[in-house]
Amino acid sequence: MAAVGRGTVAFDVIGTLFTLERPRGALTELGLPESALELWFAESLRDFFALSHAGGYAPLRDALAAALPRTLSSQNVEYDDAVIERVMATFRDLDPAEGAGAAIQALTEAGFSILALTNGSEDLTRGLLNGGGLDNYFDAVLSCDAIRTSKPHPAVYEMARKREPGELWMVAAHAWDIAGAARAGLRTAWISTKERVYPAIFPTPDIRAPDLESAARRINDHPRS
Repeated sequence: MAAVGRGTVAFDVIGTLFTLERPRGALTELGLPESALELWFAESLRDFFALSHAGGYAPLRDALAAALPRTLSSQNVEYDDAVIERVMATFRDLDPAEGAGAAIQALTEAGFSILALTNGSEDLTRGLLNGGGLDNYFDAVLSCDAIRTSKPHPAVYEMARKREPGELWMVAAHAWDIAGAARAGLRTAWISTKERVYPAIFPTPDIRAPDLESAARRINDHPRS
């Protein structure tokens, strides 16, 4: 696939390579506002990170499922196990973000190896990549489940570093992910589409791009370290 020596690009998956519009649609069908998706996902990540930081661990799917009743209750929406499972099932069919395929193809053709570095499960990630027609581009799928520690802990990025000891990029639409990668010594490309403003307390990303295709071009053009 990739030519030797160009380096490796690791992509975040949920919210970066794949959108969360299907879960959003499931929530709005239940009567929640569109913004409820961001609240649910942010609170789920907080709980996911907190448990990992405290020395425990649960898969991201479990954290999302555990937080969903709180989100539904906050909007006075009645629910049962079937409702929870219906919303959670949408994560198996997330849609690729605009330009995802073109960006990955361009980097592969330029000689980069491609990784998925995700807080999601390996099985879910492989299913999404296969469904999106992207699986053949990826040299590996690395899930934090393998080490039972969530991003943005340094150990997750070190897992990628051990597999790919050369120049390693992290591409993500989440500033917290970019901050973790930067502090672990990776090159970073932040996709600004969703968050728009990058927090000043985090290390400055090497690249700020409005979309995945722009990020791929700028990574390819970026001076090598």
